[in-house]
Amino acid sequence: MTISSCYEATDLEGNSDGTDCSGTYTPRAAGEPRRQVTLDKAATLHKPGSTLEVRMARGRAHELSGYALGTWLTVTGLILAPFLALSLSFRASARDGTFSHNGDYVLLFIAAEFAALVLGVLVGVVVSIAIALFALFG
Repeated sequence: MTISSCYEATDLEGNSDGTDCSGTYTPRAAGEPRRQVTLDKAATLHKPGSTLEVRMARGRAHELSGYALGTWLTVTGLILAPFLALSLSFRASARDGTFSHNGDYVLLFIAAEFAALVLGVLVGVVVSIAIALFALFG
């Protein structure tokens, strides 16, 4: 995507919604036409004429982001961890024929939540560093 302008975006109520940029998107596939698109929530104000690698979703461009990936991974882990602990607890109870009240599954739940947070932060940092190095040397 080649940037033509960046501006502060607002939502329907007039509140700040981050930075959006408009520009020309050139698809990688040969034969597809170039078209005008909007880059949602750009990381920074990009200079007109600069080129960015973006991903398209629903007709809008999105910048590669370690922060977004880390957030997605963390939220997914935080949502799935309670179901994992509960399902393992039910499985153990069904196998033994008794309802287990020990704290093993509570500890599993806490460990899974903590692992989701740590994994999300680590992935976000590593991907952000990789994107920065790719932009610097690539």
